[in-house]
Amino acid sequence: MKKIILSIIALFIAVGVSAQEFNPNFVAPSQEIRIKEEVKLIIDRYYTYFSANEMDKFPTETHTIPWKILGTGRSYDSAEASNENYYGSFATIKENNPEYARSVFTIQDICVISPRAALVSGYNTRRADDNSIITMMGTVYIMELTDAGWRINSFAGKSVDKVVSC
Repeated sequence: MKKIILSIIALFIAVGVSAQEFNPNFVAPSQEIRIKEEVKLIIDRYYTYFSANEMDKFPTETHTIPWKILGTGRSYDSAEASNENYYGSFATIKENNPEYARSVFTIQDICVISPRAALVSGYNTRRADDNSIITMMGTVYIMELTDAGWRINSFAGKSVDKVVSC
């Protein structure tokens, strides 16, 4: 009898593990580490390109098309519209802050939702030539795994001190 009970318990444990593995949203710990690294690389690339005024790379290397800024009603359905938005944004920053040198994103948390979706919470610091802070703004990026790799699907502003986490 004891052997039968132990066999049944072992079966339930095995079924539970198997059920997790077949769940399309299950992310193994090693996979989560890899996803966080890949997502961070895309965010870093985005900020490197923005700081260098190389927005034409966004539609193929960092963003999905279409993408949107949640809560603003703004969306960009083509590479041209995306580029126009970013080049205009960069020009405005430089006009209002001629000393602008670069933007740096500080990641507060990365939440891997599934093998194909993640949230990146943090804040953007715009810095001047002398490394002083021009502005700081909180942002949450919604990341999506596409055939071309991880991309920014959309984002939303947030308070710098608010952290969106799992």
